[in-house]
Amino acid sequence: MYHYDEYDHALVRERVAQFRDQVQRRISGELSEEEFLPLRLQNGLYLQKHAYMLRVAIPYGTLSARQLRTLAAIARDYDRDYGHFTTRSFVRAAEALGITQAGVSNAIKRLETQLATALLVRTTRSVNLTVDGEAFFHRCRQVIADLNDARLVLCRAQRQPTGTLRVSLPVSFGRNRVVPLLGAFQARYPQVDLAIAITDRYVNLVDEGMDVAVRFGPLEDSSLIARPLARVRRRLVGTPAYFAKHGVPESLDELARHNCLALTYHETGRARSWVFQEAGESRSFRPKGSMTFNDGFALHAAALAGFGLGQIHDYHVAAEIAAGLLLPVLEEFQPEADVMSIVYPQSRHLSPRVRAFVDFMVEALP
Repeated sequence: MYHYDEYDHALVRERVAQFRDQVQRRISGELSEEEFLPLRLQNGLYLQKHAYMLRVAIPYGTLSARQLRTLAAIARDYDRDYGHFTTRSFVRAAEALGITQAGVSNAIKRLETQLATALLVRTTRSVNLTVDGEAFFHRCRQVIADLNDARLVLCRAQRQPTGTLRVSLPVSFGRNRVVPLLGAFQARYPQVDLAIAITDRYVNLVDEGMDVAVRFGPLEDSSLIARPLARVRRRLVGTPAYFAKHGVPESLDELARHNCLALTYHETGRARSWVFQEAGESRSFRPKGSMTFNDGFALHAAALAGFGLGQIHDYHVAAEIAAGLLLPVLEEFQPEADVMSIVYPQSRHLSPRVRAFVDFMVEALP
């Protein structure tokens, strides 16, 4: 418990400034996580004691920081020229504190009971500060300012992303689009460690302890929040040498006479169908040929080697198409782009590292 007259405003402000400087040095990388942790604990406990458990002892009893803030919320509308509050003072105080007007009135009554002195004089038209009330509030204002400053510094330190982030990525998109961006993310947030799982298998985030995942298509799990990252198209491609030997298909029906490279599902081993749009309707085609693959990179390599046609995501073949190594065909039949999203479980208190990673990916992926 602190005696009011012994409460050292200068010391609290000095500790707040010291901690703010330490937080800034951690953000800039001047302090490592190992160096910052004991400082955070030491200063954090000190400031929390002031910000959340301060008791000001006076000759008539004790009062909490919450009671001080209630009085402060009312006093914001105090008219110094006329020496009274407007009726709106209690309304605004209630709104600011998230309680009812009756709650504000009861809090002031309890405060006056604890102090054994009147702080306000109420009439039918106004609410006035007593001489003791104004003197008391004047003494408490610096305490309230110190509390608010300490809480802001603590909140800023607690908002810094730290710890290990577990991310599930689809194989092709993860390797091609996400992994190359991870260095920039860690340069911005060096205190976050990344545990990356590359898989095309459906991952239950909660059951498997994942923080976020990147997924194709519409969201099926209503317990997750999804933010779109990019739109991804599929392109049907082959090499100039392949087309010179086998001809260029000009309709979907002509695909039956081509060597179509199929990608299989890991779970079943069945070939994935190629999806097209024809006359405004979706059309499915089961690719058949001399080769099947359970890995998109291997299929891409086979198409690039001229073994046959492959339906591959545009981000995977964009460089080869631009260089003329692969040629897209039947473009007018290609389906609408898939939406690639980043998903994470719903939570009232989203982890700073999850929020930082999600925001970074939304910003980095066009």
